[in-house]
Amino acid sequence: MQKNWDVEHDMDRLDLWIPGKTDPYAISLVKSYRSFFFLNALFALADRRVTAIRFFFANVFVNFLQYVEDEWTLLIDCIEKGIIPDLENIDHVRETLEKHFTPNPLRAAELREIGPPVIQGWAVRVWPDLKTFIGVTGGPAAASVPKVTNVLGPSVFIHSPSYGSSECSIGVPYFNGDPNTDYKVLPIDGVIEYLDVNSNEPSERVLSAWELVTGGHYEPVLTTRNGLWRYRLGDVISVKGFAPDDGLPVINYLHRRDGSLGLAYGSTCTESQLTNAIVSASQRWIGQITDFTIVADDRDTPVTYGYLVEIEGEIGKDAKMATEQTFEDLMLKNNEFRLAFWQGRSRKPTIRLVQKGTFREYRKQKCEKTNISTGQVKVPIVLHDATFKEWFLQKVITEL
Repeated sequence: MQKNWDVEHDMDRLDLWIPGKTDPYAISLVKSYRSFFFLNALFALADRRVTAIRFFFANVFVNFLQYVEDEWTLLIDCIEKGIIPDLENIDHVRETLEKHFTPNPLRAAELREIGPPVIQGWAVRVWPDLKTFIGVTGGPAAASVPKVTNVLGPSVFIHSPSYGSSECSIGVPYFNGDPNTDYKVLPIDGVIEYLDVNSNEPSERVLSAWELVTGGHYEPVLTTRNGLWRYRLGDVISVKGFAPDDGLPVINYLHRRDGSLGLAYGSTCTESQLTNAIVSASQRWIGQITDFTIVADDRDTPVTYGYLVEIEGEIGKDAKMATEQTFEDLMLKNNEFRLAFWQGRSRKPTIRLVQKGTFREYRKQKCEKTNISTGQVKVPIVLHDATFKEWFLQKVITEL
C-alpha cells in the first residue's frame, strides 16, 4: 500500500529484493503458514548482517522462534548446501528463491556452534550487529515479553512500531517515556476525538485532546481523510500525560472496550486486568509463558474465567499457587468481580496448560480459514468462538 502497488502485478515483482530486508519479495506471496515462517527463518539466519528485527506482534516473533527451534537441523543443512527444501505451496516462487539463495558452509558452521534459540541472548550471537526489536509488546502480546527479552538479551532496544488501526494511524512511540507502551498522539491521518468510558453522558459527547485528564480512560473516535466520520475504534486508552513540547496527549493502550468476559449478573473483568493477573502469576509460579487465552469455564457453577496457557520449558514446582495469586489479583483490581464472588455469583479462576505449539497451530488455522496475513492474526484474550474453544480444550495437558 505504501508503494501504491496493485495485486494484479504481484507476479511481475517476483525478482524484487527490497534493500535492507532479509527476505525477498517472493516470500510475501507464499500462503502456506509453515512455508512462510520457514522461508523467512531460512533467509534471516543466512544473513549475519541483521541490525533490526520487526514483527507486528511480539508473540508472532515467539511463533517464529518455535519454527526455528523445531526445524533447526533442516534450516542449517539448507544454508550449508544452498537449497530450498520441498515445502508446501511454493512452486510459483521456487525458481526465484533458488536464484537468491546460495551455499554458505561457513555461516552454517557458525550457526551449528551457536545452536537453536534456547539460550539467553541467542539473537545477538546469531546476529552480532542486532540493536533493535520493533513489535507490539502490550495487550495480547504482553505474555510473550519474558521470552522475547530472554532471547534478545539486554543489549537489544525494544520498542513498539506505532498505535493505530487499519483505518487510521493514531500515535507513535514516545521515546521520552516507555517506548514499549507509551504513544504520543499525532493526528496526521485524521482527527482524533475521545469518549470518556467512565462517563454517564451520551456517546455524542465527544472530547477534544485539550479536554482530556491525566489518568483518565477514553475510547478514541476517528474522523479520517478517507471518509470515516466519528468512527468508534472500540479500544480503551489511558492518558499518561502530555508532551511538554507541543501538549499532545501521551497514551497507553489498555484493552478492547467490549473485551470483557461477562459473568452471571454482569460481573466483568477487563482484558488488561485478566492479562496482568496471569502474566504476574506465571512469572512467579508457572514458568515462561508464551501465549494464553481465556474461555468461560462452565464445568461447575457459577461460571468463571478459564485460562488456557502455553509455556516453554519446565513448569514451576509450585505452579498450583498461580491460581490463588490470579484470583487474589482479580479480587483486588475489580470491584464487580469481588462483589460477585462474595455473593456466590462467581468462583476462583482456573488455569489449564495446553500442549506446546497449540497457539502456533491456532494461528495457522486462522490464517487458512480467513485468508489473512500471518502477521495480522491475533489470539483473543477472551475467546468466544465455540468451535475453537472446544479445539483448545482438546489440547489441555494438565490443570493447576
